[in-house]
Amino acid sequence: MRPTAMPDINTQVVNELKGAVGTAKATTQTILQNLPVYLTRLVIAGGVILIGWLLWKFIRFIITRTIHRRNRNLSMAFRRAETTRSVVVSIIGYIWYFIVVAIALGFFGLNITSILAAAGVVGIAVAFGAQTLVKDLLSGIFIWTEKSLTVGDVVTINDLSGTVESMSIRTTTIRNFNGNVFIIPNGEIRNIINMSRGFKRAIVNVPCPYDENTERLVDMIREEMEIAATEIEGIDTVPDVMSIVSFEQNALTVQVAVPCPVGQHWRVERDIRSRIKARFDREGIIMPHYTIPKQ
Repeated sequence: MRPTAMPDINTQVVNELKGAVGTAKATTQTILQNLPVYLTRLVIAGGVILIGWLLWKFIRFIITRTIHRRNRNLSMAFRRAETTRSVVVSIIGYIWYFIVVAIALGFFGLNITSILAAAGVVGIAVAFGAQTLVKDLLSGIFIWTEKSLTVGDVVTINDLSGTVESMSIRTTTIRNFNGNVFIIPNGEIRNIINMSRGFKRAIVNVPCPYDENTERLVDMIREEMEIAATEIEGIDTVPDVMSIVSFEQNALTVQVAVPCPVGQHWRVERDIRSRIKARFDREGIIMPHYTIPKQ
């Protein structure tokens, strides 16, 4: 019995190429036949996403307009309401966009139930893999519920000082005096110095020369502060002059302190310094300063 002859290798290659070409041709024909359907579904899905985006902008506008209409000042109640609005809008926004995208994908035959199940699997993966994101979200929830920060607060966070402009479930945004914006992940917030609780104290350290009579200097500053209490906007009591608080190499330090509204202590301190300097000039008192020795 003769052994079966092996097919020629060239013939085998040709047959495989014909099969591949046939498969590609059939696939191309199927795509071309269904192209109108795909385009229609793509247009509908794009329309759903666009409508969802516009509707979400409208909802945000209504929420913001309602809160701003009821609270036209920067009172604590308004700042807390604005913080709640910012965080709630952030949470609802994530959910809203997920629903819109799920509906849009449904037009391509994807089962929404499968998408939700996949989202659950992704959530488990996030819990184990994206721990930083989870930490940011949990920290945002704790900051919001504990009311450690509110929109409009003057704060120092991780050595960054500024005013809280917005809060979301994941980040906190502050703007400093220079206009720079810092976006801080909530999970990275370690130290919070909130200067918007109750009142702020303006503190000025006044360097005074050793060769002047100390009692005369303190009485002079107290007299000037009595005048300042009636003329400086934002203070309703006479600043406390605490006599000598320290001895420096070239001067002794007299401290002046006064309670003032939150966010106004920088201006009050400037006004106090200007008044003391002007009074010293009128009295012929030279404030201590460092002189560069001649070579």
